Amino acid sequence: MGVTHGKKRDLQHPPETHLNDSVMQTHKLEQQNRYWELQASLSQLQSEEESSNLIRPQKPLNPLTASKSHQELHKELRMTHQRVHQERKTELQRALEKRKWEQRVKASRDQEEAKRNRSPLNQELLKRQQRLEKLERHKGQQREGPEFLQVKERLRRTAVLDG
Repeated sequence: MGVTHGKKRDLQHPPETHLNDSVMQTHKLEQQNRYWELQASLSQLQSEEESSNLIRPQKPLNPLTASKSHQELHKELRMTHQRVHQERKTELQRALEKRKWEQRVKASRDQEEAKRNRSPLNQELLKRQQRLEKLERHKGQQREGPEFLQVKERLRRTAVLDG
C-alpha cells in the first residue's frame, strides 16, 4: 500500500547501533576520566590543607652572607656605588635632592615636636575650637531648613518692623 509508517522502514534498515555504542563508550570513558581527575585534585587540596597545619622547614641561613665581614664588605660596595652614582648627577640635582631631604626631615621633626609639646592649655584650646566649629556647623544645618520657614520668618520680621 502506498503509505508506510515508521515501523516498516525501521525493519527494512536496522539502526546503526555500532556507531552509537562507540560514541557512547568514548563519552563514558571521558566522564570517568574527568571524575578521577576531580577526585585526585580534591585529595590533593585536602592534603595541602592538612600540611598547612604542619611546621614547614625553612631555608637555612647561608653562613657566608651571615658573617660580619661579608656584611661589611657588602655595605662598602653599596656606599661606593652610591658615590659613583652621585658623581654622575649634576650639582644642581644634588642640591635639590639635599634640599628636599632636609625639608622632609624638618617637617617630620616639627610634627613630632608638635605632638610632644601640647600643653594642657593648648589641648583645652583645641577642644574649645573643635566644639565651636561643631556648633557652627549645627547652626548652619538648622539655617538650611525648609525654605518656606525662612520666608515666613523674614515676613514676620518685616511685619514687626513696619508695625
